[in-house]
Amino acid sequence: MAAPLVVWAAIGGSAGAAAAHGAPVSAGGVRFATASPHARTHTHRPTARKRSKSGSCNTPHPRSGAKQATKCRPATRRSTAKTPRATPPRPTVTKVTKVTKVTSSTGEATAAQAGVIAKVLATPCQNTQLTPEAGNLGLVRAAILCLINTERAQNGEEPLGADPHLQQAAESHGREMLLVDYFDHVSPSGLTPVARIRSTGYVPNSEVGYVIGENLAWGTLSLSTPQAIVNAWIASPEHLANILEAKYRDTGIDVQPEVPAQLSEGIAGALYTQEFGVIVH
Repeated sequence: MAAPLVVWAAIGGSAGAAAAHGAPVSAGGVRFATASPHARTHTHRPTARKRSKSGSCNTPHPRSGAKQATKCRPATRRSTAKTPRATPPRPTVTKVTKVTKVTSSTGEATAAQAGVIAKVLATPCQNTQLTPEAGNLGLVRAAILCLINTERAQNGEEPLGADPHLQQAAESHGREMLLVDYFDHVSPSGLTPVARIRSTGYVPNSEVGYVIGENLAWGTLSLSTPQAIVNAWIASPEHLANILEAKYRDTGIDVQPEVPAQLSEGIAGALYTQEFGVIVH
């Protein structure tokens, strides 16, 4: 029996938050997208948002035309008078001392960002083939975060940092899906990802903007490992859009070592929830 894997993605926003994706918007401002029930695992990278690793190619500046020498015709009549040779005036040379002063904070920020991305790419991810169990969930969460940040770094985006509010939202959603036996962004009671995250205090007040997203997945047997889950998310354009969203800065990841009963058919597996967010002041 093939081991199933299912992934769902949602992106939410508020007034003042930039909407960057074209999926239909339902009531409440949450965007939904469903991947294939049997998503294949592969490592294809889309080109729409990808930045070349080798850098952009610069078009060379056009070369100037060749120098043309101007010939003077000799005079038709020779003069017997000796004309003194005029001394051409000496050009005035002004010595300029070039002073280079770095004042651009943008340049410094770009260099710092490049250093952070390089560090992520130089750090291999550990425990990516672990099968989630009660005793290793911390390692599995760390593996998911590492794989997600590596994918972002490969596309020129800064890594996400763990946020306790988003972690709380992810954990509450994961536990509820198991308890109530469902798999969706919106709970049977109507609680949306935006409402769930706001209830944790992640959005400090109504004066700030925010961008919020959520990726869900469940898999059984060999498709429940961190690598299999992230591969499936990457293979889905909607999930990849969340992973590579440049605005996101924070994340929370929950892993439950089982699957909602109506989906698992008694097969061992795991349920994954990842929240994404940024507060725009």
